[in-house]
Amino acid sequence: MKTKTFLQELQLAKTNNYAVGAFNIFNYLSAQAVIRAAEKLECSVILQTSTATVKKFGTQELNAMLRQLAWGASVNVMIHLDHCQDVEMAKACMDAGWDSIMFDGSHFPLEENIAKSKEVVAYAHPRGICVEGELGKISGVEDELQVEAHNATNANLEDSIRYVNESGVDAFAPAVGTAHGVYTGVPVINFDLVAQLKDQISAPVVIHGGTGLEEDVFKRLIKNGGAKVNVSTAIKHGYIDGCKEFIQENPTKLEPLAMDRYISEKIESIASYHMRLFRAR
Repeated sequence: MKTKTFLQELQLAKTNNYAVGAFNIFNYLSAQAVIRAAEKLECSVILQTSTATVKKFGTQELNAMLRQLAWGASVNVMIHLDHCQDVEMAKACMDAGWDSIMFDGSHFPLEENIAKSKEVVAYAHPRGICVEGELGKISGVEDELQVEAHNATNANLEDSIRYVNESGVDAFAPAVGTAHGVYTGVPVINFDLVAQLKDQISAPVVIHGGTGLEEDVFKRLIKNGGAKVNVSTAIKHGYIDGCKEFIQENPTKLEPLAMDRYISEKIESIASYHMRLFRAR
């Protein structure tokens, strides 16, 4: 069920101090489990697809699968392309029917990032599609994207304001000290930058690297202006750990549907935990 656009949902979250959960799914089962969690909590949700997932299924095939689930849902389900570094792939997904696109030009110099982001925005907006952009380099591994810790760089306020204003992106993901994948230590997060951006740019702020953060960190980031929070690794753990647990508990059981139910419930529980947290006051 489509009730609001990606930007409308994020602006509403920004105004009311909560965050919309954006979950990286990778097949029908994971998408269905995340939607089921959102339906039970009666909240909107973003299904994120990595470029690796798009390449595996194909743009038309993946969109058809997710669109069928989204249309049948009782809540607003948005389909979003995450961390796309290829302008042509971004355009292909827009043509196929994605609701929003994250163009990640953070590895380019600022001028080039702005220029490429503007190109994506110019293609997206006439089609009613929203664009998320990024500045700074977020450490860790996210499918085909890998940034070593020593190469990670946080965004700064001046460049962030310039990037958002000149590129025209609808949502903005600054590198603020979070990381993709599993945290190996306590992250040093620039909460002040999130708060400053909330007041000084119109685009809602997006927080990447949601898996593994402490609850008080989530709440502070959201209070300071984080309107969308990405969760990927936790969903992958739900799937892989669920497979392992089911096999260990049922070593002789040959019932794939029973295993699917077990995994689905595990993913749903993980998604539900994050959705509740992102909307907590």
